[in-house]
Amino acid sequence: MLDAVPPAQMGRDIVEDAVKKDKFATSHILIRGFLCTPFLAYATALSALLVTQGWPSAAAGLIFPVGYIMLATLGLEMATGSFSVMPIGMFAGRVKARRVARNWFWTLLGNLLGGIFFASLLWLSLTKGGAVAPSGVLTTLAHLAEKKASYVDYGTMGWLAAVGMGVLCNWLVSLGPIFAKAARSVPGKIMLIWLPISTFFALGFEHTVVNMFVFPVGILSGAEVTLYDWWMWNQIPVTIGNILGALIFNATLWYYTHSINP
Repeated sequence: MLDAVPPAQMGRDIVEDAVKKDKFATSHILIRGFLCTPFLAYATALSALLVTQGWPSAAAGLIFPVGYIMLATLGLEMATGSFSVMPIGMFAGRVKARRVARNWFWTLLGNLLGGIFFASLLWLSLTKGGAVAPSGVLTTLAHLAEKKASYVDYGTMGWLAAVGMGVLCNWLVSLGPIFAKAARSVPGKIMLIWLPISTFFALGFEHTVVNMFVFPVGILSGAEVTLYDWWMWNQIPVTIGNILGALIFNATLWYYTHSINP
């Protein structure tokens, strides 16, 4: 119990994190965002490998948090975490709205560049520069990209479903930086962070930063997905959903009730 931090104090600590993030130079947001996505990609590729070897997808998803633990330990920037952290700083009156938008934009851009870079490096390495046909992990990731683009088959309701899958995802994932404040010890933080991150991935919800790796590597590996399908039927609606999930449930409702009634 000595390791536990009460929710009201967690909220105050998150506010200080938001203030720190607001002070980052643009170049550092880009660098930390760029370095972030490869660790999520490592974890995604590991989960895909386990599926290729016969693991149930839900069980393989329980391993995914290793990527988040690594990037969090290194102090890197993941947009979906900032979708909850930065608005909490704004609601506390410590961060201006335009600075929240600034952080989100540059973090997303850094995450995207990191995802494309790692996807290209992984494809290049496993196919020997295209000399060998994609197989194994790459084939699994290509199928995953096709599945993630299948919202197009359902028209408007499919697009809204992608938003919903984004909401369901980041209601959980954006708890990562919040849960990290619930314990003082590193083992306590790891255990708590593992809960929402493993749950989201095992359930197959949509994470905008993970998709910044899955689609590029999937397209390179032969997935029947166009750039239009990727952006219009997944990346854009999922990003909107991720923002809503973090902003409504964690940054607004959770922070409000504990800041008003600590």
